[in-house]
Amino acid sequence: MLQAYARTSAVSGREEEASRFVMALFKAGTVQRDRLGNLVLVLGTGTPRRLLVAPLDEPGYVVSQIQDNGYLRVAPVGSGQVGPLFHQFLEGHDVSIITEQGARNAISCVPSSHYENLRAEPERNKPPFSWQAAFLDVGATSAAGVAQQGIRLLDPLTLEKKTAIIAQQWVAAPAMKAKAAAMALATVAQTLAAAPVKGTVVIAWTTLELLNGKGFEAVANQYGPFDEVYRFDRTLEAEPTGTAQFLASPALPWALPGQVLVQPARPARKPVLPNTKLAAARTYLLGLPARYANTPVEAVAVADVQQLTQAWLQAAGAATTLATLPMPAAKSNLIQPAQSPAAKLLAGLVGQYGVSTAETPVREFIARQLPTWAKPVVDPAGNLTLTFGQGKRHLVFVAHMDEVGFVVDSIRPDGRLVLGLKGGAYTWLWEAQPALLHIPGQADIAAVFEPRPGYQKATKSSPTGALTAFAGFTSAQQAQAAGIRPGTTSVTMPKQLRPLGPQRAAARGFDDRVGCAALLLSLQKLDPAKLPYRVTYVWSVGEEIGLIGSAFAAQHLQDASVVYPIDTFVSSDAPQESRAFGYCPLGQGAVIRVLESPNFARRDLVREVHALADRQKIPIQEGMTVGGTDGLEFLNYGIPSVPLSWPGRYSHSPVEVLDYRDMDSLVRLLRALVQAEPPVKPAAKTAKARP
Repeated sequence: MLQAYARTSAVSGREEEASRFVMALFKAGTVQRDRLGNLVLVLGTGTPRRLLVAPLDEPGYVVSQIQDNGYLRVAPVGSGQVGPLFHQFLEGHDVSIITEQGARNAISCVPSSHYENLRAEPERNKPPFSWQAAFLDVGATSAAGVAQQGIRLLDPLTLEKKTAIIAQQWVAAPAMKAKAAAMALATVAQTLAAAPVKGTVVIAWTTLELLNGKGFEAVANQYGPFDEVYRFDRTLEAEPTGTAQFLASPALPWALPGQVLVQPARPARKPVLPNTKLAAARTYLLGLPARYANTPVEAVAVADVQQLTQAWLQAAGAATTLATLPMPAAKSNLIQPAQSPAAKLLAGLVGQYGVSTAETPVREFIARQLPTWAKPVVDPAGNLTLTFGQGKRHLVFVAHMDEVGFVVDSIRPDGRLVLGLKGGAYTWLWEAQPALLHIPGQADIAAVFEPRPGYQKATKSSPTGALTAFAGFTSAQQAQAAGIRPGTTSVTMPKQLRPLGPQRAAARGFDDRVGCAALLLSLQKLDPAKLPYRVTYVWSVGEEIGLIGSAFAAQHLQDASVVYPIDTFVSSDAPQESRAFGYCPLGQGAVIRVLESPNFARRDLVREVHALADRQKIPIQEGMTVGGTDGLEFLNYGIPSVPLSWPGRYSHSPVEVLDYRDMDSLVRLLRALVQAEPPVKPAAKTAKARP
């Protein structure tokens, strides 16, 4: 229940989704909604009169501008965006925009890490990301395209909710303290409704707390006066120091184990005029301890939520067995376009996890997609290779299976895991996000990437030390018993392909799952007996950490005529990049990476590819970008490399973006290259005899 409710969106002033969830827990007509959206349940009559309150809302943003080029700008709503990194946790992540017609996918743009060394001011040296620098990408190229998705100015938005259940003891999600309190209060309401109560108990889930506090004021004015108020306050903050704890200010008038006294971290908003309905009330603030407060992985202990529930029950004068809340029917208001076979294949590849040196799940998935005639081989390096066709000319195509991620470097005595980066990336994009620990032969273990120490006072975007992960272990021995092995246990964050508008999609790991998918798609309806060349496809390992797989493959494919590495073209077609370098727009076709950091493709081979694309009417672009490809290792043996790509945005981030039209162009180009007649060398010119 906690996990399900944590996925709801409730930006202050737009709490409808959370409100519907709470109301669905009760019989129709039991809970009343007032004109401000507050939900109220009144039980009993007479005195004493008690008010139990939890908020519905959470920090969030609205669409503040829709630009002509289809990008959106944002602005925060109300308060609650606590700490210098709060807005940075939005950068480079999935976003959900709540429109009148339902949720729409978006991503928060982030500069491509490949360009870091070209920037006058590197991103890692900058102060923390601010909301004023944020752009949203919804897959549109114009304001009209945004409107076609039903997105309007001032629509609310939050991070896409990704909850984590850690060791069956913790629930982590954005605004989890307030979310947990709302569910605890719902349990209290169900329990009290099943038995007579002494006096009057008013239970309210209030709106607008982070905007102006008027939801609470309206409930107090309409249903008061009250003798006692027990109000959840998210500004009561403390790290968990035990189990079955709750926070209070001041001390409750009766004893209950686990009570921890704290003061609000921030002053409460006061009404212009004192609320006369609360003047005589004794007000007690309640709260929950949390790990990583005010981050996307704010984590509360289930035992603490249960103790908060008991505190509210005792406040109401009841001490009965807790009611079990019904689970509302799962509803999704997110409209997903129908996926093509190519998109489904790509989604399947994205769903596999394969940090460098741990690519087995990806390799096994690819092998299952091969046509029946294929006889693939796994070489000693771990590459999956497939050779077919015939002829003297030998074409090699290489796409890498690995993705950027982390490996456990060491285990601390308290069970927390110290991580090392595999590949190149901005590590702060993983900070304070859900994590997965991958152990071969076992189910993945849910965890969180912890925010840096002292994150509440950070002054730089980049953390200075290694990232750490928390998976609920309390000792190094417990982590080892669960199968955690330094140097081999890989760590990633959960991922899935998310459509962006009608033509585009976002996911972590498009580099290079799109290349892997393109090779697979190019094999469809292919008759190897009719090919004019011998062709080898290589799905390689270890590209992100030094071209390990391609180095082995090149050594054993020295008879290759040319190699075509298939990889991302890091495009500057993004709002935070300069178009002076690497500009190949999305949606305009595949790209020949003529010039990249370590390679300048031969003119004649580039012309050959371009001419073939022109004959086949395949959209094609040429460009220069940073980074290298698997083709570099083939140059060691005199084999020319012509990298082929699709333009991608936001490289090595959790939200890489592609346009399906570019992938289709790339697949068509690969098929054309494999099946084309060998190029005819121009006849040597005969010199005319002089008279």
